[in-house]
Order: sequence, then C-alpha cells, then structure tokens
Amino acid sequence: MPLVHSEKIEETSTLLLWKLTETEDELHTILGSSYNSEDLDTISHPQKQREWLASRLLIKILVEQFGLLYEGTHKDEHGKAFLVNNASHISITHTFDYVAAVINPSAPVGIDMEKTDPKLQRTSRKYLSEPEFTHAENELATLCMYWCAKEAIYKLYGKKKISFRNSIYIQPFTKSQRLIQGILTDDEEDLQINSPIHIRWFEDYCLAVSV
Repeated sequence: MPLVHSEKIEETSTLLLWKLTETEDELHTILGSSYNSEDLDTISHPQKQREWLASRLLIKILVEQFGLLYEGTHKDEHGKAFLVNNASHISITHTFDYVAAVINPSAPVGIDMEKTDPKLQRTSRKYLSEPEFTHAENELATLCMYWCAKEAIYKLYGKKKISFRNSIYIQPFTKSQRLIQGILTDDEEDLQINSPIHIRWFEDYCLAVSV
C-alpha cells in the first residue's frame, strides 16, 4: 500500500492515507493473524473484506509507529472500532481506492473519506438541514464536504441514533477551506460537541478528520 499522505493533525492526532493496491490474499499474508477474524467473518462482499483488511493493516502500522504492540481491534456496542489492550483512540475509513486511519493517544477522533458521487445530490435532503441545503446549492463538492464532515464528527462521538440532518450542524464554509466547524447535539444525553473538522482533497475524494 503506497503511502499517499501523512500528517499531524493539531499536534495530537496522526493521519495516514494509503492507496489500496494489494489483493485480499496479499493483505491476509501481510497481516498474518493480527486481526479479529470474527469481525471479518461478518463481511461477505470480497471488496469490503479487502478494504477491512487494508484498514487493519494501516492501524497496525500507526500503532507500531508509536512503539506499541498491535494486538488487533474489536468493536464496541455501537460498532466503533477500538484497539485491544491499548487506550489510544482510532478511527478508520476505506473506499475502493484508498484506506485512511487516524490515531490519538488521549481523545476521540473521527475520520471519513468519500468520492464525489451524484448520489450525494439525490440524497442531500436526508442529511442536510434546510440552511445547509440552501448553502450547498446542490454543488457536488460542497455536498461531499458536508457528508464527510458529518460522518467524521458522528464517528468521533461513536454512538448510534444520531440524525445527520437534525443533530449535526456544519457551519457555512467555502470549498477552499481546510478547516471547518461542526456541532453535534445529543438531546437524550444533554450533550453538545463542538469540533474542528480538517478537510483534505485527494483527486476527487474528500477526507475529513474531526478532533
């Protein structure tokens, strides 16, 4: 997996982005037994299995960069991945072409990466509030930034039953911005998260990291 991008985010989180080139068999060989086969067994689609294996390999590389032993990942009751016997916080995203991961030793993080796809225009009413929808003007790159930013802060929070449309608000931005602001509200928990969200573009893929 060729390294495409490596970056420190706000001096607390480390981001790695790799181009996914290996076959599923090659990824199995590289990882060996250092992954949770029970999680992998729940995935039936070959491409999704390949992406899952690649994401775990990237997490392994990140963890070992800190001089720590990688013992695999598990998922909590909300489906969020966490490291086995390691208190560092991680977040993972994978697409057909790329796999990205971010690690923070002391605080939750969230990451997402999406390709600009017309489906974001068809479904925008489902994930954008009325002000956001008006601001986006159905422009594909803007919609992609909205979606990635919302997904990233959603993954930072790590709990289900949060409405992208009603509970996550992204402040207005321009397409050239590399830092935008998101607010997640959970009324049931009487909680609000204000998060800076870092935006990076790679070809026609948008990557967002919420810290």
